[in-house]
Amino acid sequence: MSGRKLFGTDGIRGVANAYPITAEMCLKLAKGMEACNILKAGDFVIVGRDTRISGDMLEHALAAAFCSCGIRVGLLGIVPTPAVSILCRKLSAVAGIMISASHNPFGDNGVKIFNSSGCKLTDLQEAELEKIMLDDAFSSQFMITGSRVGRTQCEEHSLGLYLNKIRESFSFKNQTSSMRMVLDLANGVFSSIAPELLREYGFDVVSMHDSPDGININHDCGATNPQTLSRGVIEYQAQVGLAFDGDGDRVLLADENGNTIDGDHILAILAQSENFQCPELVSTLMSNLALEKYLASHGVKLARTAVGDRYISEYMQQSEATLGGEPSGHIIVKSHALTGDGLFAALKVLEYAINSGKKLSELNNLFRSYSSFSKNVAVSDKAVINDQKVIKETEKIRTALGNVGRLILRFSGTEPVIRLYLESENSSELKCMAESLAATIENVQGCVTT
Repeated sequence: MSGRKLFGTDGIRGVANAYPITAEMCLKLAKGMEACNILKAGDFVIVGRDTRISGDMLEHALAAAFCSCGIRVGLLGIVPTPAVSILCRKLSAVAGIMISASHNPFGDNGVKIFNSSGCKLTDLQEAELEKIMLDDAFSSQFMITGSRVGRTQCEEHSLGLYLNKIRESFSFKNQTSSMRMVLDLANGVFSSIAPELLREYGFDVVSMHDSPDGININHDCGATNPQTLSRGVIEYQAQVGLAFDGDGDRVLLADENGNTIDGDHILAILAQSENFQCPELVSTLMSNLALEKYLASHGVKLARTAVGDRYISEYMQQSEATLGGEPSGHIIVKSHALTGDGLFAALKVLEYAINSGKKLSELNNLFRSYSSFSKNVAVSDKAVINDQKVIKETEKIRTALGNVGRLILRFSGTEPVIRLYLESENSSELKCMAESLAATIENVQGCVTT
């Protein structure tokens, strides 16, 4: 709906081995990055991937594509997305590619692109790159021959470098031996390395969904299915639970009662752990209004960006904010990485819980999220949002919600739908309001709700 044909909220994503997630598009991506001056012949690029079966195909396709452009390629293998961001700097790579569809089912895949600083591309860079990738005139350009053809190398120490950066940040000093922890690894990138690291720290670790086979990533597990973690915490009588998504850039926690701790509450905990010293935190339009009011009561402003952790990262780079995140569990700690890191964020929460002597249930009770309701409306023309009937109904709902609620209408970055989101401190009519607005949009355009 944004007018983009390739790039969405977080890179390029779709069904693996179907347009645009094909080997042919990998070649266009490599050539496009060169044409956009993101990189040039002789540069060094790193490529990581998650546990999807299609990762092999796309990893080799990208390696071949970059080599054909005279680019040297470092293959990281299966690594978390934040590792690619961090290793761009540590390995002096001009760019980094993460092959992943994040929390999507195994049949999907995609690419996330990082620059030399470990930041995702801006909207302007993506628009320029997409224009070139879709221009057939570039398909036969930038051919490299002879000794200038690029080569690949396996970066065997990539995971070690990433884990060492985390080790440098935490020291629990034998305070963890009595803490049982349940991990839901989503059959993804953290399946082996997270349990190993956390046992190294002394935690009593119980792992679930830690046997990736290429097709079970995110399947009824992980951060998008926190109820699975909640059941595990109760079953194993654990004090904490961590649920990651398939590529490791987001995390949700569960307290000792099995109650989910989402990204908003993680932000509140981390803000408290820093004694609210940062005057500004960053989240997206989707963060609950209750978080904003809680932070304001402690003198902290909540800045809001468009949906997507890359927008949070961009804002943080231009401000004094050191902490940002999304309700879905993308948490960015500026001093560590410029993208979400589920493992690092979880350890920051645990560090504060242990040092403060508080149970996670106490930390999960800093504020009470307002009630919310969401609905999608399929659309063929985004101009429907400017129809006078839609505007009138929108204003009516916002008036009814007053200053204790919100209505958000936004176009999806991945689907041709308008997403309706309502929240309120005290309204019991959110579903009716959403249905009324959806019906108005349908009547204007003849759309179908989902």
